[in-house]
Amino acid sequence: MKVWMTAMMTAAMCTALAAQAGQPQVRVWKAGEIGDRGKVLAGKMDAQKVASEVVATEGNRSFMVVHREGSGLAEVHDKQADIMVISIGEVTMVHGGTVVDGKVTAPGETRGPSIKGGTETKLGPGDVLHIPAGVAHQMKLAPGAKVTYFVTKVVQ
Repeated sequence: MKVWMTAMMTAAMCTALAAQAGQPQVRVWKAGEIGDRGKVLAGKMDAQKVASEVVATEGNRSFMVVHREGSGLAEVHDKQADIMVISIGEVTMVHGGTVVDGKVTAPGETRGPSIKGGTETKLGPGDVLHIPAGVAHQMKLAPGAKVTYFVTKVVQ
């Protein structure tokens, strides 16, 4: 038992030291863990019926779990790409086109109520979507629908 505890503490310390030294780490997020985080986030939704949690940040990437029960605003990130993996539920993603009545909400971030001229793509569990920086996108949910997804945001 003492050998096992010593090995676990050594591994934890090495991982912490590697993180402090800025060395990349292998990270694994299991589907069940993402689903469990989504259930917790469901109890923390804001007025737009969305809640998110950053689970890690490394270099120019942040990793998040998001739970949504309502459609989102149309948005464009000037210098940030999104890579999304749907874990639970179904969603229609509108991508491309232009944000209608877009307003800058933060540096490099534009949001508006909808997209004009975009392409609609239906996504479900296991589907992966890459949205390059500068591309308008909007997540639309059917009434009563719920979706939990994992997103990697990459600053370019």
